[in-house]
Amino acid sequence: MAIKQISLNGSDWLFKDFLGEDWIWRNAEKPDSKDSRWWRKGTVPGTVLYDLWQNGEVSDPYFERNSLLAEWVPERTWIYKKWFDIDAFIFGQRVQLHFKGVDFEAQFFLNGAKIGHHKGMFTAAVFDVTDTLHYGGANLLSVVIEKAPDEQPQVSKTSYVREHKSRMTYWWDFCPRMIHQGIWDDVYLEVTGPIRIEDIYVRSTLSNDFQLAKLTIDSTLSSNKQAEVRLETCIFSGEEQVSSVVSDHFISEGETKISSTAQVNHPRLWQPNGSGEAHLYRVRINVLERKNDTEGRADSLLSTDKEITFGIRTVAWHRNETPDPTARPYVLVVNGHKTYIKGWNWVPMDVMYGREQAAKLERLLTLAKQAGVNMLRVWGGGLIEKDAFYELCNRFGIMVWQEFIQSSSGIANKPSEDEAFITMMVQEAEQIILRKRNHPSLVLWCGGNELQDSDDRPLDDTEPVLGALRQVVETLHPDALWLPTSPTGRCFSNTLDNIDQDPTGQHDVHGPWEFQGLSQQYELYNKGTSLLHSEFGVEGMTHLKTLNHTISESNQWPATRDNPIYFHRGSWWINEPMIQSSFGNELRNPEDLIRASQFLQAEGLRYAVESNLRRMWQNSGTLPWQFNEPFPNAYCTSALDYFTNPKPVYYAMARAYQTIQVSASFAMIAWEGQETFKADVWVVQSDRIELGELTSQWCLVGASGHIYSEFQWQGKVAPSAATRLGEFELSLQQLQEDVFYFRINLVNAAKEVISSNCYPFSVTANLVPMLVLSQTSIQVEKKISEEGAFWQLQLTNVGTQAAFLVHLEDARPVTAEGYVYYTDNDFSLLPGESKSINVQWSSIPEADRKLDISAWNSPVQNIL
Repeated sequence: MAIKQISLNGSDWLFKDFLGEDWIWRNAEKPDSKDSRWWRKGTVPGTVLYDLWQNGEVSDPYFERNSLLAEWVPERTWIYKKWFDIDAFIFGQRVQLHFKGVDFEAQFFLNGAKIGHHKGMFTAAVFDVTDTLHYGGANLLSVVIEKAPDEQPQVSKTSYVREHKSRMTYWWDFCPRMIHQGIWDDVYLEVTGPIRIEDIYVRSTLSNDFQLAKLTIDSTLSSNKQAEVRLETCIFSGEEQVSSVVSDHFISEGETKISSTAQVNHPRLWQPNGSGEAHLYRVRINVLERKNDTEGRADSLLSTDKEITFGIRTVAWHRNETPDPTARPYVLVVNGHKTYIKGWNWVPMDVMYGREQAAKLERLLTLAKQAGVNMLRVWGGGLIEKDAFYELCNRFGIMVWQEFIQSSSGIANKPSEDEAFITMMVQEAEQIILRKRNHPSLVLWCGGNELQDSDDRPLDDTEPVLGALRQVVETLHPDALWLPTSPTGRCFSNTLDNIDQDPTGQHDVHGPWEFQGLSQQYELYNKGTSLLHSEFGVEGMTHLKTLNHTISESNQWPATRDNPIYFHRGSWWINEPMIQSSFGNELRNPEDLIRASQFLQAEGLRYAVESNLRRMWQNSGTLPWQFNEPFPNAYCTSALDYFTNPKPVYYAMARAYQTIQVSASFAMIAWEGQETFKADVWVVQSDRIELGELTSQWCLVGASGHIYSEFQWQGKVAPSAATRLGEFELSLQQLQEDVFYFRINLVNAAKEVISSNCYPFSVTANLVPMLVLSQTSIQVEKKISEEGAFWQLQLTNVGTQAAFLVHLEDARPVTAEGYVYYTDNDFSLLPGESKSINVQWSSIPEADRKLDISAWNSPVQNIL
């Protein structure tokens, strides 16, 4: 028979809380239990706290400080149970019950009989229930989820940690204490014949010219008897079968490992986003049991089959351009080509991570792909993600840097050396890697986040638990890369002091995460020497609509740490004093503070990233902190708010991550006291395409549209490299207005603008002039595509002043279903200037499609 899966997911589960082992006294897990009161409807996969919220048992934990009122939940024991029917025709087959993820420790009962116990949220609980099921009748499945373990919040000592569980929900700087419990991944029955496929692993070896791929397909079979079997292995590219292998084997009772080989001519490689197609192959294995009929003729009966997706690619580390012989290599080489890492740090998309949110996951990863991201670092305080995450990354060409769930703790950051802890981590890793290693997107395993010794030096593979994890990775996933922790090298922090003291010691570094100041931000990144910058950021406030949805208007001011609600919702990232001083202490309401905060976040982070890119291949990768957030904070370093609405920093980064990008280096954003504006102009090209003769036009232009100086460069740029085009200078005494822009265009031989950049500046000591620009007007022309899924907007500034930071926004409530995508957003328009924006509507009825458009100095208009 072909493999059959019977899903036990759904919203037809019941759940109830108990204190300690009160459930045993009440026989609550048994079919004939008299315990009938206070059972609530629950959902699997899911989260205990979310189910309580949906049942009205707790107040919205995302609002103000309501999460504090739910901290009792993980102190309880919870039983989830479900009745289901099994058809009689399944009798005689082998049946396994699979729990892909239960958080954290649980006991399992089927029809009142205990079938097992499991501990660990990232490993599957699997039970043979062939002899326990009621065939042709009703069955009761009960899961007793124990009280959550007492683990460490962000500030503690890493050596105290004893479990491999997400630490974020115990409290982190971007997540309140909402400790997770629940059946957080799929539950299903797997029905097979006597022989079952337990594991498939596909490895590929490419010829030097990448025209031939030799595949090794390792299979693990389990059987309840001795048998003769035939393995049919078929390789598919799309619907086309490109290779097949048939082999006969004699297997014993228990497990048997079988290896097959195949080859693919002219393989289509899996390429990272921005480098080509992320092509996927499939392998299908049929296991046929060979039998002789009564007349001695051979016959074959399908016992089971299995199909997995894989990609053909190679990854390796190469040495950076550094004089330091002690530095690790951090240049990522994919399919023989150096690939600059354009990344982000990824955290769980929800503090209640058990909730199934397929549309939100696809939205987030679509935004990452559209922003030019080719790698996400899955941070070590969060999750080994569900399969859906890696499957989408496979499709989108987004490489995954996956950390084991270990993290720094502030007070002390060294993991335990206890043998039992190391053994547990190794056993977890052995199971996790087997489940994830076929994903071509998963290119790098890492031991954890910010693991350091007492002198704040990043740990290496001599650390017992990290050395043990490395050995597991090298044994089970030899085609993946490894880093012991992030950062690595002899220096942790990206600071001016560290750069001055040991400029070649900035290997892989972290920080800072805050805007440094109107000149300090630029000084730091102009002096940068890092080889890899795997975590850093700039803080910014959330959107006003999100703030209104999560904090009552009366509690929105002051937006400082002295406000207990703000303190609860991102206190580490409240930089209100910096925002106020940058804007002359003129910000007097949440709306203005949000605009100013998001402006500093966008300008600060894009300059940091552009500075790293300009040092290609001394620096080989940049991964800002953080792409998304799991909770609707008031302040956060995230590029998107909890509801997946991009902040201006998202679009600034999307421009920086274009394949060909012009940028400028300069000293500051507010120029009072300086005689001359100076900027160096660069082109960074991250692909290998020869672009031919190019023209670059630079100009310094006032907010009035008056051009004070312009320059033109012609020539060629080097592919897969950063090229300095030249220097621009202008006496600031020539300026007759307080706000000006430095604009750069790059034009090809066909007169097409292939890249542009625009930097806003103030001639004063702060950014107050940006608040008091004269009003202007934006004219909007709309065209709708034939199929209706797209709007094309032509935006024209018909006023006499620059429209400062034009912003398009979905006019619907933040919780409305469906999403909007823009080709660009949060940009300035000079007087008379036009810009075309494509707007894509996803899962939004035509009647509900409406946008708001505004600028700092232009009122809100509705686009219907």
